[in-house]
Amino acid sequence: MTITGAKTNSDIPPMSRKLWSEQAQKNMAEWSHGIPAVLGDNWQETLGKEASQLYNAQAVVYLTLPKGYTPWSLFDLGAFSQNILLATTEQGIDSIVAYNFVKYPQILREELKIPDDEEIIVGIGLGFEDEQAQVNRITSKRMDTESILKIKK
Repeated sequence: MTITGAKTNSDIPPMSRKLWSEQAQKNMAEWSHGIPAVLGDNWQETLGKEASQLYNAQAVVYLTLPKGYTPWSLFDLGAFSQNILLATTEQGIDSIVAYNFVKYPQILREELKIPDDEEIIVGIGLGFEDEQAQVNRITSKRMDTESILKIKK
């Protein structure tokens, strides 16, 4: 199902990038800078098409939490989702976490019979990488581990 021009309203509302921390804005700018180099001048159209087709994932896992969850539950769910990513990778299955999987929660609730008292937190696309797909060639620089990790003895 493709929805064109419909307003998104994920259960966890996205925050304007202008409100992100300086470092988060810098990271996103760095990632965004590499996209046109891979996808060309029509990068927004190409990326939008891939996203609208849910990156051609063969399956999507949706993780929810009961409304009124505590911040620690959100942390736990994040850890759980990371373990799903690691476990599927070990089995030779590729994965992607993307906003596009959760941006229309009303449709997901209807189609997947997710009750209204559950918030849809994250969607994880699973499948096998199409090595020919340009979108799979997008990379970005990463911060040095030493700049973000401090080990005190």
